[in-house]
Formats: sequence, structure tokens, C-alpha cells
Amino acid sequence: MSARVPIMSSPQTNCARDASTDREAWHEDVLGKLRQWFSTDFELLDGLTGELIKPGSAGASQASDLQAALCRAVATNGKVAFIEEDDPLWSMAIPVFGENEACLVAVGTFLSKNVATRAQIARLAARMKAGASQARAWMSQQACWMPEVLLRMGELAGSQLSVEWRVQLLEHEVRDLSLHLATNYEEISLLYRLTQNLKLSLKKEELAALALEWMAEIVPAESLAVQFVADKNTTLGHDAPSLITRGNYPLSQDELLEILAKLGDKVEQRPLVINRDISETQDWRWPAVRQLVVVPLKDQDRILGWLVACNHSYQAEFGTVEGILLSSVAAMLGIHSGNTQLFDDQRELFSGMVRALTSAIDAKDPYTCGHSERVARVARRLAQELGCSREQVETIYLAGQLHDVGKIGIDDTVLRKPDKLTVEEYEHIKTHAAVGHRILSDVKQLDQVLPVVLHHHEQWDGKGYPLGLAGEEIPYLARIVAVADAFDAMGSDRPYRKGMDDAKLDEIFRMGAGAQWDASVVNAFFNARDAIRHMIGKSSDSSGESHPGAPRASGVSQAR
Repeated sequence: MSARVPIMSSPQTNCARDASTDREAWHEDVLGKLRQWFSTDFELLDGLTGELIKPGSAGASQASDLQAALCRAVATNGKVAFIEEDDPLWSMAIPVFGENEACLVAVGTFLSKNVATRAQIARLAARMKAGASQARAWMSQQACWMPEVLLRMGELAGSQLSVEWRVQLLEHEVRDLSLHLATNYEEISLLYRLTQNLKLSLKKEELAALALEWMAEIVPAESLAVQFVADKNTTLGHDAPSLITRGNYPLSQDELLEILAKLGDKVEQRPLVINRDISETQDWRWPAVRQLVVVPLKDQDRILGWLVACNHSYQAEFGTVEGILLSSVAAMLGIHSGNTQLFDDQRELFSGMVRALTSAIDAKDPYTCGHSERVARVARRLAQELGCSREQVETIYLAGQLHDVGKIGIDDTVLRKPDKLTVEEYEHIKTHAAVGHRILSDVKQLDQVLPVVLHHHEQWDGKGYPLGLAGEEIPYLARIVAVADAFDAMGSDRPYRKGMDDAKLDEIFRMGAGAQWDASVVNAFFNARDAIRHMIGKSSDSSGESHPGAPRASGVSQAR
């Protein structure tokens, strides 16, 4: 990517300063070129007013009323002319068209011969504000010109200077256009990068930090900040105000709110730019803030926070350029923040529905209360051990919570039977995998969970149910949940048996690796065994108390 080009601030101020500097240089350049071409000094007058702009180095006096009027006429006609003829002294006026076609008039005095009367020398001395000897000395240094040749040279000089001015003007326009294009490119690049990161999985604080990092490359501010306000409507717990900063940001959250309160409601409607005309007044109570741009982050009519640029990097002033860019960024951050809050609320609602389903399962069989949550936690830990992606880890945790949801459709007398099941009862309880799949199949958000719910009782050797899949035919996440399910089932107390001890459970896993379970998942279990047992040993049910049925080890998988 090309080098960063800081956004120019306050274009009107910069242009005025640049124009003034350019105009002064142009005046010097005109006088220098005329001196070089004609070997004499010129003075510059304003073609509109006739006022003296720049005297020649010989020290010409302020223009007389007659000379001013003649120069205005030359500027109007746009032609070189003699405005004073007192042979051998000739004063020639050259119109030079420059900025916005405004005209300068360059006036120089020439000799047609080296002989002059005392009266002429006296008049020349008076014009020069010098003595007669200085006037004679000046005459002795001048070349003699034929008036016709002088006029022709004046016309050529005026045309050349006007052309050079237009060339300079075009060069400035090209430079400004290049700067404008470079600035626009950086702005578009910034906005494009933000659009590529408008993911609901990215927290609003994370996107804000990225935006500030990228804005710091092009916005001439000593510091940038995003301050989110507290959201009183969210159902989640992380609704407190937060402040993300970049650079030496001089304001606390409360101080920014004080400034906003001082500025009134108008700051909620549009970007607000504060410069020294406000910050240097007596009632400004924040001396560390010299310049400020504040833009609201909004989702429709709701204020979600503020985007702030503080103190210009080059001791200039902020202008509309910064306000427009910050507004564009703020619009994206506001929309993303509103969407993430809505997404979080929907996710919380969805999580509540999942918890309600698992509670319904627990209510069916008090002896397996907490089983689904424990399986979810163990499966998540195994997935992490196996290097699964974040999305897979989230999916497998949800699948672990819902893997037994089909037991809602199992007869209570069979599910709670303390004795050994009959063949018919066992076949009935095996249907819970297909029932669970059917219950959840209409929920689009659970598409990735459905294969786990249906196949978590499949076995590596093909002897499982409901479809008898074998090896890698079994969905990968279902193989992980199968080990987690077996671990909790074998280690938990049931009405018909006590939970297995650690040694027995480990032995069964070793024997079943590559037969009943995927060997790689079993290896992951042994690698994370101590962490898993520590985690489950401290598991708790919804009341916050340790559940007596928490597993003590691993063992053979039971449908129940």
C-alpha cells in the first residue's frame, strides 16, 4: 500500500495561507524576471485599484493619482502602453494577468538616449526620492531603447509572464488534485476495510479499536476515541459504558459527557467541530482540548456512543473534511454496534431456549440431572485439545447440551427403570437419537448440531445406532461427543449401578479405542484427562451446588 497521506484540515484556512504565500512569491518572480529581461527595476501596481503593491529595489515612490488611473486603464485594455512620455524618459506599463484573471501592472522607466535636461533630471530625482547626482548615476547605468522596440518587448514580456502564471496555476491544481485523490483513496480504503470487518462475531469494541488504528494513519489528530454509552435495554450483562482510545487522549468518560452536555442536543444530530474560537474562551473548562470533532454513533434514533478526534497534529484547525470522514466511520460503527446488540439479545434468547430444553430432559430423569451440561463441557474441552476451530468448539458445546433432547419422547417408566431393560425397552430408548434429530430439524440455526444429535451413539466398528455408521463415516463432532457422553455416563451413579472408578474407566477407554470410539479422540481424552476430571469434579447444577451424580471416571457407553 502507498504511503499514508494525512487528511488536510480546514481547507479554506490552508488555501488562504497557501494562496498568500504563492502570491508573494509570484510578485517577486515577476519583478525578478522583468529586471533580468530589461536590466532595470519595475514596480507592481494593482490593476483594479491602481495601488502600489510592490516597489522596485530602486525605491520608487507611491503611485500618483494620475499614474494609478493610467495603470487601471492599461489593466482594462490588457495592452502594454506608455503612461508617461518625457523624452528621453519613458514609463511603460505591462499588464500581467494572474490569479482568477486579476491583473497586475508592472511599471518601469526607460531611456531613449543618455541626454536629459536639468528639468527632466529633477523630475526623475523627485520620482526616485533621491538627489540629482543619484538620478544622473541611474541614467548612466541604463541602456537606451527605441520606443517601438520597447513596446514590442513589453508585449512579449507580458505574454510570457501570463503564460508562466497559468502554468503555475495548473501545476498547483494538479498537485491539489493528486493530494485530493490520495486522500480519497485512503478514506475509501479505510471504509472498505471496515466493511470487510462488519462481522457479528466481532465485538463492537474490537471493531472500534480497528477503526481507530486505521484512522490514525490518515486523520491529523493527536488522539482518537470511541466512547460507547451504557445500553439499558440489553438483556446481557456487559452493557456498561466503555472507552477505546488511540494516542494521548486527554478526556475521561465523564469529561466527554460534560462537554456534550455543554454543547446541547445539536451534537446528537450532526458532527460538531470545535476549534480555538471556542476552546480559548473563558468558559471553556478543558484546557487540554484545543480542537475537537465529535460525531454520534447511532442506530436509527438511538445514541450508542461517540467517535472523537482530539487536538490537531499540525496545530491547525479541524474542518469539514474530518467531520465527513468521522461521520462515515461513525455510521458503520453505529450500525455494527446496533446489530451486535440485537444479535447478542437473540443469542441470549436462543441460549435460554436451549437451557429450557435441557432442563426438560433433566426433569424427565433426576438421576441424569446435569448430564447434558457436563457432556457439553467435556466435549468442548476435547475439541480444544484436538485443535478444532472456534466455530466447531461452539457447535460442539451446543450439540453436547442437546444430544439427548430426544429423551423427551421416551416413556418415563423406561427412562427411570432401575432394573435391566428388556430388548423391547432398549430398542425403544435407542430411538431417542432419531427423535431428537426430528425435534430440532426445523431450527435452521441448529443445522450443524443435527448430525451430532443423530449419530452420537454410532461406534467406530459400525455396531452403534441408529444407522450403524463406521469409522470416518461418522461425523467428526459426533465422534467427540460420543467419548464425552461415555465418560459422563460411565462415571455417574445410576439407579441400576454405581459410577465406575477412574482406573476402570481408563481401562475401558483404552480397550475401546479404535473399536467403539475414534482412537484419536480417546488419545485427546487421555491428554486432557486430569483437566477434564478437575473441571467436572467442580461442576455444579443450576442451584450452584455440586451434583452428587458428577462423574468420577470414564467407562462403557450406555444408551441410558
